[in-house]
Amino acid sequence: MKNINAFKEFLTDEVNLNQSRIDTLDQKIESIKTFLKENLDCYRKVEKQGSYAMQTIIKPVKENDEFDADLLVYCHEIEGWSPANYIQELHGLFKNSGNYSHLAKRKTRCVTLDYSGDFHLDLVPCVEEDDSTYICNFQENKFEETDGTGYRQWLSDKTTSTNGELKRVTRLLKYLRDHKKNFTVKSILLTTMLGNSVDSILRSEFKDTPAALFKIVNSLNTYLRNNPQMPVIKNPVLLDEDFNRHWDQEKYENFCDKISIYHEKIEDAYYEENRNSSILKWRKVFGDKFGTIIQNNSTPKIVVTPRKPHSIGW
Repeated sequence: MKNINAFKEFLTDEVNLNQSRIDTLDQKIESIKTFLKENLDCYRKVEKQGSYAMQTIIKPVKENDEFDADLLVYCHEIEGWSPANYIQELHGLFKNSGNYSHLAKRKTRCVTLDYSGDFHLDLVPCVEEDDSTYICNFQENKFEETDGTGYRQWLSDKTTSTNGELKRVTRLLKYLRDHKKNFTVKSILLTTMLGNSVDSILRSEFKDTPAALFKIVNSLNTYLRNNPQMPVIKNPVLLDEDFNRHWDQEKYENFCDKISIYHEKIEDAYYEENRNSSILKWRKVFGDKFGTIIQNNSTPKIVVTPRKPHSIGW
């Protein structure tokens, strides 16, 4: 049984980042943009990046845990500057500011503003040349090609093809990873595999979140079964880059095993015809905060139960 309303409530109450924290983040970013416009001589523009930009950001496991967000800081190319100069300039600007000096930390490819107990914001300086975008490696003092906002657009197109459901499914799988802690996969790697998984599914089949979850996990599970050796997952808009860093065959096999288990549990819950039994089965996937059990003296809600096909592997 789909339990569509239970999914909506679960996403709102347990998975999605609180609106108040998003509002705080947006306000801080607007202040930072104003600060950069007024003080950074090479400033061009700022673009959201990562899960914050793609709307796949989720609530931290614990209430007081920090989340992270990324910004690309586009800079005019300065003659004579090395890659390290851009990070050094950005870092120095914040360190010499009364408002930001205690927050700023210089890292290899970014300057981090750490709002302790709430979030940290990674500001990544970049320059454009010949239709390509390059970020700066401070330690090695070299430019590294990146896709700019290309990946964000790729995922946006994939999300549109799923009637908006891909981003919700991505959040649900990230929630599973963070709360179950029984498999490890970087967010960019997981997001890419989920995005790739929608290609074989008709848009008309993305009717709602539980249907999309079932279809996408089924597609991903099939792909993993067909690839027992860890495949190279490439950046779909920058094919010279792969996302397999910090992943190995052992971690991949564990990921395959866990996705197979969750696929079976999702299928079981999806086709369960009894409403309460279905909620209990969904809880085997997402935990006890999913849904509510209707007592015998309650009026049952109208629910939609998908009909299980006879063919195997649908």
